[in-house]
Amino acid sequence: MISPSIVVKVSEWLNREVAPEYRQQPMAQDWARVSKIQEELGEATAELILYTGQNPRKGKHPERKEFMLKELGDVALTAIFAIQHFTNEIEMTREILIQQQIKIERRVP
Repeated sequence: MISPSIVVKVSEWLNREVAPEYRQQPMAQDWARVSKIQEELGEATAELILYTGQNPRKGKHPERKEFMLKELGDVALTAIFAIQHFTNEIEMTREILIQQQIKIERRVP
């Protein structure tokens, strides 16, 4: 569904353009890549709250559904980019995703 070339391109760009403070600390980069997933999830959750009206002070905004879906897309892509960061090999990233898909397919009757 996602182009392998864009996964590689984004991961390389993130590695290349990381803040100087992170360059000499690979573990900090690892933590940042995984933590970014949580940040994106927080954005999706904020949109869900607006969409469903969970917070009465903010009201219900059905038009926010599209924003929520886009944020969920960001969550999914950010997770894929994190996998690529750790594997640094697009075929291994692809294989991890395929194996996880197979595992999920086996759970569903």
